[in-house]
Amino acid sequence: MYPILFQIGPFSLHSLWLFVSIACVVGVLVFAKIAKRQRLNLSMFFNNSLVIALTTLLVSRLTFYLMNLQFYMPTFRLSGLLRFFYIWDKGLSFWGALLGFAIILALLCFKRGESILKWMDTLVIPIGIGIIIANFGQLLDGQGYGSPTNMPWGITYESINVKYTVPIHPTQIYSMLYIAAILYFLRKYKKHPLFEEEGSTTLTAIFIYALIRFLVEFLRGDDTAELFNIRVATLISGIIFLITGSFLYKRYKNFKQGR
Repeated sequence: MYPILFQIGPFSLHSLWLFVSIACVVGVLVFAKIAKRQRLNLSMFFNNSLVIALTTLLVSRLTFYLMNLQFYMPTFRLSGLLRFFYIWDKGLSFWGALLGFAIILALLCFKRGESILKWMDTLVIPIGIGIIIANFGQLLDGQGYGSPTNMPWGITYESINVKYTVPIHPTQIYSMLYIAAILYFLRKYKKHPLFEEEGSTTLTAIFIYALIRFLVEFLRGDDTAELFNIRVATLISGIIFLITGSFLYKRYKNFKQGR
């Protein structure tokens, strides 16, 4: 594909970083529009945007670094510790980013007496749109790629980022499609009584995403940390699916009893 879109002298425009930047800008614009409609205190978000961005990036990087510690620091050396700051190697964790974002948002909401659940419900659509755009950057860059396949829609890379030279599953496209489906589902049923309680939209989105991400992880072909010969991302997705599922089940029971 196109990990580098163009190069002028020492400057290289990497497709992944370009589309991640576009994802952030579009996500913020969509969020501002939705938040204004929901009459949220936008000053809390934009006045702390730098802290939110840095915390999200830091926890995302830390999660990926710890998950791949055997690669970054096979033996304890100062150079291994310094590699934590080499974020240009594109080593970031989605679940880590989500955790970091949730932590800083929770602290800000607690400090200002805001409802974090209402904020999270408002952020679901912008985050989903941002992930779709970022996944397109991953597709061009050869990040998060799939395993070999005989399916007619398999794609072939000629990139040092991808270890296969045969057709592989376009897992980045799978991600774009199922996230788009989740957003469509949430938009179509946003007025359903089940989504009236704050946090239900967020829980539902994470529940469905974690389930499909769990399944798609079995089609991934890139190297990552494993535990008991299972990808750590697969385990995390499964755990989050069970946790959010239990919360949703309790809410559904309360909803049925209250009718």
